[in-house]
Amino acid sequence: MNTIGATIKKLRGAKGITQEELAEAVNISYQAVSKWENGGSPDLEMLPILANYFGVTIDELMGFKLAAYTNKERFIRLMADAGVLKRGKFEIKGTESDYFINTENFTTNIHLAKLGEFFADLIMEAHLDFDCIVGMAYHGISFAAATATILANKYGITVNYCSDRKVPDSRGRTICGHTLEDGERIVIVDDLINSGKTVAGRIENLKKIADIKVAALVAIVDRGDGASFMKEHYDAKTLTIITGEDITSAIERGIV
Repeated sequence: MNTIGATIKKLRGAKGITQEELAEAVNISYQAVSKWENGGSPDLEMLPILANYFGVTIDELMGFKLAAYTNKERFIRLMADAGVLKRGKFEIKGTESDYFINTENFTTNIHLAKLGEFFADLIMEAHLDFDCIVGMAYHGISFAAATATILANKYGITVNYCSDRKVPDSRGRTICGHTLEDGERIVIVDDLINSGKTVAGRIENLKKIADIKVAALVAIVDRGDGASFMKEHYDAKTLTIITGEDITSAIERGIV
């Protein structure tokens, strides 16, 4: 029989952290974590804290459906539960789709924390060499800030952070935060990417400020041919949490 301790051990292993690191993250002793993983159980008040830390539901933490959903499928479920992913018949840029994504419905601090961790994990797994996180107005601003925070808290990474403005302020500034410098490599965080042409216009505005290099574009999903565009025009990687195919598969399997 699967115990909650076994589930915690499995989640900890998937996250690549030690018992001591988990203990520090949730403010308990590492001996308590060891006790859980050897047949003990956390106190009830620890369940939501652990579930939130691992990005799962309490049911999943207790072993229910843990093996049924992949990380990508759990993220798609999060999108559906938050009202970000909507089922139906939609026309998006002249193409029919069985779903619509509205990232404005990521509205809670928990949503931002989970998004930031997914993005930070993507960045670290890609072994990118970069100097600055840049959030694209408007949705990408909060997502990029969350990502930069997780990079510091989870990975101990210090980088510069800024966000662009769609409209210059009264002093003509088009950037909030760090002022970009020649030679810096940036990671752009945005919500969605389609053809890549919209973000390209924003990149060209950034290049008017400094001779920067785009290391990667990080987004929730690429709904078009954005990855090819970014590679061809900027020699930049495109990292996404999920793909359109992941969403279609989740719909077909009844996950959402």
